[in-house]
Amino acid sequence: MKVLYFTRDYTPHDFRFLNAIIENGDDVWYLRLETRNVYESRPLPEKVHIVDWDFGKAPFDLSANEDKAVISLKKVFDELKPDVIHSGPLTDCSYLAAKAGLHPHAAMSWGFDLGREIETIPGARDRAAFALSQADWFLGDCYVELDKAVELGYSRERSTIFPWGIDVNRFCPGEKVLRNSISGGGDFLILSLRTMEPNYDVETVVRAFLSAVSVENGMRLILLGDGSQMPKLKEIADNDPNGNKISFLGRQPNDMLVDYYRSCDLYVSASIVDGSSVSLLEALGCGIPVLMSSIPGNCEWVEDGKNGILFRTKNIEELSEKMIDCCRSREKLKTMADAGRKLILENADWDKNKAKIHYAYRKAIKS
Repeated sequence: MKVLYFTRDYTPHDFRFLNAIIENGDDVWYLRLETRNVYESRPLPEKVHIVDWDFGKAPFDLSANEDKAVISLKKVFDELKPDVIHSGPLTDCSYLAAKAGLHPHAAMSWGFDLGREIETIPGARDRAAFALSQADWFLGDCYVELDKAVELGYSRERSTIFPWGIDVNRFCPGEKVLRNSISGGGDFLILSLRTMEPNYDVETVVRAFLSAVSVENGMRLILLGDGSQMPKLKEIADNDPNGNKISFLGRQPNDMLVDYYRSCDLYVSASIVDGSSVSLLEALGCGIPVLMSSIPGNCEWVEDGKNGILFRTKNIEELSEKMIDCCRSREKLKTMADAGRKLILENADWDKNKAKIHYAYRKAIKS
């Protein structure tokens, strides 16, 4: 099958999807809407064909370039003649594919499009609704996304919902090879690797940790990643007497992430919008206890007190208290971590789940 994969930028998720499409036995052409940030340093997977078109090399302004992009996209589609176009996020890539009248069309939510963008960006809700109205099939990684798509008028029956999942053989318990280099001694290590952008609310993690460490000094916060809010977060840390207990290590190579998970004692995310968070699944897969904001996407995976711990979104005081409790209750965390690993093996094996992409393509073509 010939697949045109149309995405906003190039991220670790794109890398995984492109690999999966190839491993499913399909030929894939990669079409990029913009280049804005360096999310993924690995080159495109082998066998991926790059589409050279009028966009994809700079930030994209939809309001200024919508008509031109639609014309250019239609030209790419007509020349390539793919069996199916796989597009997302819904608010720009899927919208443009819908405006161009492209079929068969498998439109995929990226979580943040239906969870955040349609609520905060003018016109995004209407664009997502139009994209869905023209889509032949819908892909999502959690039922929260499908519920939102149905709210926008989409038919629940024409969908494939599957967790994007992880490599369960790679993201598994193992030796803590980085422990000594990042621990600063015997500290209780809390890990966050969310991008430092408003959607992921790393500021709440930082402020909660600074409050917690003033009570329980034997903790350290490890922050991996970068983003527009990094200067602000560093300033918050610099202005606190315990700010030296926060390590800003920047974005790390993807192949090193498993060692960071294994070497820490707790994974935390204060995200205010997400589908099935891959970093959550990776942490659970590595047997690391998780402390997560109680947004619907996280609640599909974390049962509070059973295989992880939840706190109310943006509640700094509650998060701080639960960090302290985790530091003081390490045996209880071990039981939760074991339950989390079992859940991943049962439901988030990417090697099994990726076959559903090809299934969705066939359903889009039949539709």
